[in-house]
Amino acid sequence: MSNLRRALVTGASTGIGLETSLTLARAGYDVALASRNIGSLEEPMAHPDFAGVNTVAVTLDLLSEQGIADCFNVAAESLGGIEILVNSAGLPLLKAAQDVTWDEWDSLLDVNLKGAFFLSGHLARHCIAAGKLGAIVNIASTHGLVGLAMRSVYGISKGGMMQMSRALAVEWIKQGIRVNTVAPTTVMTQSRMDFLPEGEIRDRARGRIPTGRFPEVHEVAAAVRYLVSDDAVSITGQTLAVDGGLLAE
Repeated sequence: MSNLRRALVTGASTGIGLETSLTLARAGYDVALASRNIGSLEEPMAHPDFAGVNTVAVTLDLLSEQGIADCFNVAAESLGGIEILVNSAGLPLLKAAQDVTWDEWDSLLDVNLKGAFFLSGHLARHCIAAGKLGAIVNIASTHGLVGLAMRSVYGISKGGMMQMSRALAVEWIKQGIRVNTVAPTTVMTQSRMDFLPEGEIRDRARGRIPTGRFPEVHEVAAAVRYLVSDDAVSITGQTLAVDGGLLAE
Protein backbone atom coordinates (compact mmCIF):
# COMPACT_ATOMS: atom_id res chain seq x y z
CA MET A 1 0.00 0.00 0.00
CA SER A 2 1.10 3.58 -0.54
CA ASN A 3 2.82 5.50 2.22
CA LEU A 4 -0.27 7.70 1.98
CA ARG A 5 -3.02 5.87 3.81
CA ARG A 6 -5.92 8.23 4.60
CA ALA A 7 -8.25 9.49 1.90
CA LEU A 8 -11.15 11.90 1.57
CA VAL A 9 -13.45 11.06 -1.35
CA THR A 10 -16.19 13.47 -2.40
CA GLY A 11 -19.40 12.43 -4.11
CA ALA A 12 -18.96 9.14 -2.27
CA SER A 13 -22.57 8.02 -1.89
CA THR A 14 -22.90 6.59 -5.41
CA GLY A 15 -21.13 5.89 -8.68
CA ILE A 16 -17.45 6.60 -9.18
CA GLY A 17 -17.03 8.17 -5.75
CA LEU A 18 -18.45 5.16 -3.94
CA GLU A 19 -16.54 2.63 -6.02
CA THR A 20 -13.33 4.59 -5.47
CA SER A 21 -13.95 4.60 -1.73
CA LEU A 22 -14.50 0.83 -1.76
CA THR A 23 -11.44 0.23 -3.94
CA LEU A 24 -9.23 2.23 -1.58
CA ALA A 25 -10.70 0.46 1.46
CA ARG A 26 -10.00 -2.95 -0.10
CA ALA A 27 -6.39 -1.84 -0.51
CA GLY A 28 -6.18 -0.92 3.18
CA TYR A 29 -6.73 2.83 3.06
CA ASP A 30 -8.79 4.61 5.71
CA VAL A 31 -11.53 6.57 3.99
CA ALA A 32 -13.67 9.62 4.74
CA LEU A 33 -16.75 9.49 2.52
CA ALA A 34 -18.22 12.91 1.77
CA SER A 35 -21.64 13.78 0.40
CA ARG A 36 -23.98 16.74 0.41
CA ASN A 37 -26.57 14.54 2.11
CA ILE A 38 -24.88 12.61 4.89
CA GLY A 39 -27.91 10.35 5.19
CA SER A 40 -27.17 9.00 1.71
CA LEU A 41 -23.93 7.52 3.08
CA GLU A 42 -25.56 5.32 5.71
CA GLU A 43 -26.27 2.38 3.44
CA PRO A 44 -23.01 2.53 1.43
CA MET A 45 -20.93 2.63 4.61
CA ALA A 46 -22.49 -0.64 5.73
CA HIS A 47 -20.72 -2.40 2.85
CA PRO A 48 -18.57 -5.25 4.24
CA ASP A 49 -15.49 -4.05 2.34
CA PHE A 50 -15.28 -1.10 4.72
CA ALA A 51 -15.13 -3.36 7.77
CA GLY A 52 -11.36 -3.70 7.94
CA VAL A 53 -10.48 0.01 7.81
CA ASN A 54 -11.40 3.23 9.57
CA THR A 55 -14.20 5.13 7.86
CA VAL A 56 -16.21 8.24 8.57
CA ALA A 57 -19.15 9.91 6.86
CA VAL A 58 -18.90 13.68 6.47
CA THR A 59 -21.20 16.36 5.11
CA LEU A 60 -19.84 18.40 2.23
CA ASP A 61 -21.43 21.55 0.86
CA LEU A 62 -19.29 22.52 -2.15
CA LEU A 63 -21.24 25.76 -2.53
CA SER A 64 -20.06 27.00 0.86
CA GLU A 65 -16.53 28.06 1.84
CA GLN A 66 -17.28 27.16 5.45
CA GLY A 67 -18.89 23.89 4.39
CA ILE A 68 -15.73 22.89 2.53
CA ALA A 69 -13.54 23.78 5.52
CA ASP A 70 -15.80 21.92 7.95
CA CYS A 71 -15.80 18.80 5.79
CA PHE A 72 -12.03 18.65 5.54
CA ASN A 73 -11.47 19.41 9.21
CA VAL A 74 -13.93 16.77 10.40
CA ALA A 75 -12.43 14.16 8.06
CA ALA A 76 -8.86 14.95 9.14
CA GLU A 77 -9.72 14.94 12.81
CA SER A 78 -11.69 11.69 12.57
CA LEU A 79 -8.98 9.78 10.69
CA GLY A 80 -5.97 11.44 12.34
CA GLY A 81 -5.01 13.20 9.13
CA ILE A 82 -5.66 13.17 5.38
CA GLU A 83 -3.03 12.62 2.69
CA ILE A 84 -5.24 11.78 -0.29
CA LEU A 85 -8.09 13.76 -1.82
CA VAL A 86 -10.32 12.46 -4.61
CA ASN A 87 -12.53 15.19 -6.05
CA SER A 88 -15.32 13.06 -7.51
CA ALA A 89 -18.42 15.14 -6.73
CA GLY A 90 -19.91 16.88 -9.73
CA LEU A 91 -23.01 18.13 -11.48
CA PRO A 92 -24.02 17.34 -15.09
CA LEU A 93 -25.80 19.67 -17.47
CA LEU A 94 -27.28 18.75 -20.84
CA LYS A 95 -28.44 21.99 -22.40
CA ALA A 96 -27.94 24.11 -25.49
CA ALA A 97 -25.29 26.77 -24.79
CA GLN A 98 -27.59 29.66 -25.70
CA ASP A 99 -30.18 28.45 -23.19
CA VAL A 100 -27.87 28.07 -20.17
CA THR A 101 -28.87 30.44 -17.39
CA TRP A 102 -26.57 32.54 -15.25
CA ASP A 103 -27.49 30.50 -12.17
CA GLU A 104 -26.89 27.17 -13.93
CA TRP A 105 -23.40 28.31 -14.95
CA ASP A 106 -22.61 29.41 -11.39
CA SER A 107 -23.95 26.25 -9.77
CA LEU A 108 -22.10 23.89 -12.08
CA LEU A 109 -18.75 25.72 -12.03
CA ASP A 110 -18.98 26.21 -8.26
CA VAL A 111 -19.43 22.49 -7.63
CA ASN A 112 -17.29 20.99 -10.39
CA LEU A 113 -14.34 23.38 -10.28
CA LYS A 114 -14.39 26.03 -7.57
CA GLY A 115 -15.24 23.60 -4.79
CA ALA A 116 -12.57 21.12 -5.92
CA PHE A 117 -9.98 23.91 -6.04
CA PHE A 118 -10.60 25.12 -2.52
CA LEU A 119 -10.84 21.62 -1.09
CA SER A 120 -7.48 20.89 -2.72
CA GLY A 121 -6.09 23.93 -0.95
CA HIS A 122 -7.13 22.48 2.39
CA LEU A 123 -5.33 19.22 1.59
CA ALA A 124 -2.18 21.09 0.57
CA ARG A 125 -2.08 23.27 3.68
CA HIS A 126 -2.71 20.25 5.89
CA CYS A 127 0.09 18.19 4.31
CA ILE A 128 2.57 21.07 4.20
CA ALA A 129 1.96 21.92 7.86
CA ALA A 130 2.43 18.28 8.86
CA GLY A 131 5.45 17.77 6.60
CA LYS A 132 3.67 14.95 4.77
CA LEU A 133 3.45 13.88 1.17
CA GLY A 134 0.05 14.12 -0.49
CA ALA A 135 -1.88 13.11 -3.59
CA ILE A 136 -4.94 14.62 -5.26
CA VAL A 137 -6.91 12.98 -8.05
CA ASN A 138 -9.57 15.00 -9.82
CA ILE A 139 -12.32 13.14 -11.66
CA ALA A 140 -12.89 15.02 -14.90
CA SER A 141 -14.32 13.74 -18.18
CA THR A 142 -13.45 13.36 -21.84
CA HIS A 143 -16.01 16.14 -22.33
CA GLY A 144 -13.23 18.43 -21.10
CA LEU A 145 -10.99 17.31 -23.95
CA VAL A 146 -13.38 17.29 -26.91
CA GLY A 147 -16.23 19.54 -27.94
CA LEU A 148 -19.74 18.11 -27.86
CA ALA A 149 -23.05 19.85 -28.42
CA MET A 150 -25.27 20.37 -25.37
CA ARG A 151 -22.34 19.79 -23.00
CA SER A 152 -20.63 23.18 -23.17
CA VAL A 153 -20.68 24.23 -19.52
CA TYR A 154 -20.01 20.72 -18.22
CA GLY A 155 -17.08 20.36 -20.64
CA ILE A 156 -15.74 23.78 -19.67
CA SER A 157 -15.81 22.83 -16.00
CA LYS A 158 -13.98 19.54 -16.63
CA GLY A 159 -11.45 21.17 -18.95
CA GLY A 160 -10.82 23.69 -16.20
CA MET A 161 -10.31 20.85 -13.74
CA MET A 162 -7.56 19.37 -15.91
CA GLN A 163 -5.79 22.73 -16.18
CA MET A 164 -6.20 23.11 -12.41
CA SER A 165 -4.44 19.78 -11.93
CA ARG A 166 -1.52 20.88 -14.08
CA ALA A 167 -1.18 24.23 -12.35
CA LEU A 168 -1.40 22.81 -8.82
CA ALA A 169 0.98 19.97 -9.68
CA VAL A 170 3.65 22.49 -10.67
CA GLU A 171 2.99 24.70 -7.66
CA TRP A 172 3.11 21.92 -5.07
CA ILE A 173 5.70 19.57 -6.56
CA LYS A 174 8.44 20.78 -4.19
CA GLN A 175 6.16 20.04 -1.24
CA GLY A 176 5.67 16.45 -2.40
CA ILE A 177 2.00 16.86 -3.30
CA ARG A 178 1.06 15.20 -6.58
CA VAL A 179 -2.02 16.27 -8.52
CA ASN A 180 -3.47 14.25 -11.40
CA THR A 181 -6.73 13.82 -13.28
CA VAL A 182 -8.72 10.80 -14.38
CA ALA A 183 -10.92 11.57 -17.38
CA PRO A 184 -13.43 8.83 -18.12
CA THR A 185 -15.78 8.77 -21.03
CA THR A 186 -19.39 7.89 -20.19
CA VAL A 187 -19.63 5.37 -17.36
CA MET A 188 -23.00 3.73 -16.81
CA THR A 189 -23.54 4.67 -13.19
CA GLN A 190 -27.15 4.91 -12.04
CA SER A 191 -27.24 8.64 -12.66
CA ARG A 192 -25.91 8.14 -16.18
CA MET A 193 -28.47 5.44 -16.86
CA ASP A 194 -31.15 7.96 -15.94
CA PHE A 195 -29.43 10.66 -17.99
CA LEU A 196 -28.92 8.41 -21.05
CA PRO A 197 -31.95 6.13 -21.27
CA GLU A 198 -31.64 2.87 -23.19
CA GLY A 199 -32.23 3.40 -26.87
CA GLU A 200 -30.91 5.61 -29.65
CA ILE A 201 -29.24 8.21 -27.42
CA ARG A 202 -27.30 5.62 -25.41
CA ASP A 203 -26.43 3.65 -28.57
CA ARG A 204 -25.07 6.79 -30.17
CA ALA A 205 -22.89 7.51 -27.11
CA ARG A 206 -21.61 3.93 -27.09
CA GLY A 207 -20.94 4.09 -30.82
CA ARG A 208 -18.43 6.90 -30.33
CA ILE A 209 -16.19 4.60 -28.24
CA PRO A 210 -13.82 2.44 -30.35
CA THR A 211 -14.02 -0.53 -27.97
CA GLY A 212 -17.79 -0.55 -28.40
CA ARG A 213 -18.43 -0.54 -24.65
CA PHE A 214 -18.69 1.95 -21.84
CA PRO A 215 -15.89 1.76 -19.26
CA GLU A 216 -17.05 0.27 -15.99
CA VAL A 217 -16.92 2.11 -12.71
CA HIS A 218 -14.31 -0.20 -11.22
CA GLU A 219 -11.93 0.68 -14.07
CA VAL A 220 -12.07 4.35 -13.13
CA ALA A 221 -11.57 3.52 -9.45
CA ALA A 222 -8.56 1.36 -10.34
CA ALA A 223 -7.01 4.31 -12.18
CA VAL A 224 -7.44 6.46 -9.07
CA ARG A 225 -5.88 3.81 -6.87
CA TYR A 226 -2.88 3.61 -9.18
CA LEU A 227 -2.36 7.37 -9.20
CA VAL A 228 -2.32 7.62 -5.39
CA SER A 229 -0.02 4.61 -5.01
CA ASP A 230 3.76 4.45 -4.68
CA ASP A 231 3.86 3.06 -8.23
CA ALA A 232 2.91 6.53 -9.47
CA VAL A 233 5.32 8.66 -7.41
CA SER A 234 6.83 10.16 -10.58
CA ILE A 235 3.45 11.00 -12.10
CA THR A 236 2.00 14.46 -11.51
CA GLY A 237 0.16 17.02 -13.59
CA GLN A 238 -1.15 14.31 -15.91
CA THR A 239 -4.55 13.32 -17.24
CA LEU A 240 -5.29 9.60 -17.53
CA ALA A 241 -8.16 9.02 -19.93
CA VAL A 242 -10.29 5.94 -19.29
CA ASP A 243 -12.07 6.18 -22.60
CA GLY A 244 -11.94 2.97 -24.63
CA GLY A 245 -9.78 4.68 -27.24
CA LEU A 246 -12.15 7.60 -27.79
CA LEU A 247 -9.41 10.24 -27.82
CA ALA A 248 -7.09 8.16 -29.98
CA GLU A 249 -9.24 8.55 -33.09
